[in-house]
Amino acid sequence: MSDDSQLIVIDQLQIGMFIKLDLSWFEHSFPMNSFKITSQQQIDDLVALKLKHVRYIPSKSDPVAVKSVNKPQSAPVAAPSVPAKQLHASIIDAKRARFEKLQKQRDEIARCEEKFVLAASVVKNINRLIFSKPKETIKEAGKLVDSMAEVLLSGNDTVMHLIQQAAGNEELYFHTLNVSVLAMMLANEMKCSDTEIKKIGIASLFHDLGKVNVPDHILSKTEALTRPEQNFFEMHPQYGVEVGKKAGLPPAVLDVIAQHHEFMDGTGYPRKLKGDAISMPTRIVTIANVYDNLCNHIDTRQSLTPHEALSTMYAHRRTQFDSVVMATLVRSLGVYPPGTLVRLSNEAIGLVMNVNVGKPLRPRVLVYDAEIPKEDAIILDLAEESKELSISGSIRPGLLPRAIFNYLNPRKRVNYYFDSQSKKTQGGPLPGQK
Repeated sequence: MSDDSQLIVIDQLQIGMFIKLDLSWFEHSFPMNSFKITSQQQIDDLVALKLKHVRYIPSKSDPVAVKSVNKPQSAPVAAPSVPAKQLHASIIDAKRARFEKLQKQRDEIARCEEKFVLAASVVKNINRLIFSKPKETIKEAGKLVDSMAEVLLSGNDTVMHLIQQAAGNEELYFHTLNVSVLAMMLANEMKCSDTEIKKIGIASLFHDLGKVNVPDHILSKTEALTRPEQNFFEMHPQYGVEVGKKAGLPPAVLDVIAQHHEFMDGTGYPRKLKGDAISMPTRIVTIANVYDNLCNHIDTRQSLTPHEALSTMYAHRRTQFDSVVMATLVRSLGVYPPGTLVRLSNEAIGLVMNVNVGKPLRPRVLVYDAEIPKEDAIILDLAEESKELSISGSIRPGLLPRAIFNYLNPRKRVNYYFDSQSKKTQGGPLPGQK
């Protein structure tokens, strides 16, 4: 709380004032204890609490509201005529409903994280067994893609979650899974057929197959590669095609493996293909691959925030990508993708936890509140909050005070998985799940 806070009488409340309620979270119906007043309805609700005074913070308030505190009030604010007991009961009911919704959101996130960890283990087996059991491996990959496609094709609202669980040092498998999730989401948003979406999912799972023939010291090197090392690395699409042919992967998947580092303007590798020479499935997988590589650089110090990655791709590398796929990525992830640290319009700091694919500007945000334990942190679904509450901008992790950073816990790696709000698909097992 700011040092310049002061108590004012309830009659002095004005739109534009930033206030703090000295109440427990259950004693009022507002999403947070501290907020800027943006409407007359909020003032009416505050009056209904029967408070005599409210804590007001001038430094966070609008200038006009600051000046109004010292002006005499023409008339007291009229209190609602509803009986006090009835008002209190309605406040408790509203807060209980909000708490139940919050618990449901936490359960949803936990379930999605469990599904992500299981899917990552499937991806690990795919890479490990592609040589010894190619037919079984391709079949297992198909089952994983089918389970993800079921969520996308269910006809219900799809939610892309930020995965916060640490799941070991298997970054290669997380990258593969991220690319698959993003690529299938893009294909779905672009109205590709069910069959095309699944083909893109399979191609995504195998796009980096050729890295099995690249030495680990090159794949894990954080410094700039030497020219010979870079040449070796740039052979991995060709290696992938060779391995994929032996395993019996279909031609459409082999095309993606061969072309996933080609760019629309001809600046990619290994063949410097341009425009129509690059298949549409490849264009979709490529843009998902670049986005995830920017967010999850091999040298974590060079990783961009999701917001920065999207901005960099759009502002500085747009010519490399298919314009329709790029526009779909921006529209689907929103300006503030999951994993972005943001400042809300009420001055609160939060971490974007997921994006409602149909409402990218109204994600769910995990909010920092020093008075609420970290394990009970508030998650605000902006799609269900008043339009006055919105995201005002993004924040670099390094600019956060240590206490807020530790509370929100932005991850060095940004991993995604999606879920559906449909009860039918929420509990669907993945391959290997009993």
